Amino acid sequence: MSLPVLIIVNPKAGTFKPERLQTAVDTFKEGGFSVDVYFTKKTGDAESRTRQAVKEAYSMIVSAGGDGTINEVANAAAYSQTRVGVLPFGTSSVLCNDLGLKGGIRDAVRRLINGTTHDVALGRIKMQGQIRYFIEMAGAGLDAAAVYGLNRRLKAYAGIGAYILSGVNCIVNEKFDKMNMSIDSGVIACNTVIISNGACYGGNLLMAPRADIRRPSLYATIFRYSDRLELLTAVADVFLGRHASGKSKYVEQVEFSKMIVDTGSFHVHVDGDYLGRTPLEVDIVEKALRLVY
Repeated sequence: MSLPVLIIVNPKAGTFKPERLQTAVDTFKEGGFSVDVYFTKKTGDAESRTRQAVKEAYSMIVSAGGDGTINEVANAAAYSQTRVGVLPFGTSSVLCNDLGLKGGIRDAVRRLINGTTHDVALGRIKMQGQIRYFIEMAGAGLDAAAVYGLNRRLKAYAGIGAYILSGVNCIVNEKFDKMNMSIDSGVIACNTVIISNGACYGGNLLMAPRADIRRPSLYATIFRYSDRLELLTAVADVFLGRHASGKSKYVEQVEFSKMIVDTGSFHVHVDGDYLGRTPLEVDIVEKALRLVY
């Protein structure tokens, strides 16, 4: 029998059900693996358990939660030899969409059992004396403000609808402040920036079609608007894919390797979890995580 698999479960994740977890456990066992299961109770538990688990003899650590849970696992497993997998238990499960894990739990587990181990890149944020890695996305400005204003109780019932409601509230109350952002190509003034390591955002929205977590490169989706009409047009352009093809007047996308935002007090998130406020520095670290898919 192979070394055991550790499944780290967030029971508050959007699509968690005991029977889905049992299907995952049974499928791993059918594949010849023994399974340990750990349930998180609060923010930080997944990261703490992963830091301990990388010192133990597991063939794989599997995140069974949302994007926040895999972010914690990735931060703890970065630069280790531990293999990491992900199952779609979250509200949006952005990484799962990026990896094409759109089938049922049994199919997703079989993908992990038969999958290839890839050395993938992670985005890295340095802010307020701390370092945080992200596997899919980060943001500063409006989308991070929506994360900051999210009603957690509503999220438990409404799922992605809670994010939409918070986003609408942020659009209504937007003050149109500008941040100063320095990237490889120069200094840019903008209202909001979404930073992509992977292609997807907020579920299956294709935010950065050219992004690939196997490559050491990031993409900045840069929003510039002066009033609510321009802001709404910018949002529509993203949903219609105009930003990625250079057809948007208010949104552009550029590839970069390092970013500095020196303007203070803009909200910041990583992989959909609130982090704090600017200023910040962002760069990319290659071959930082051993991801199975």
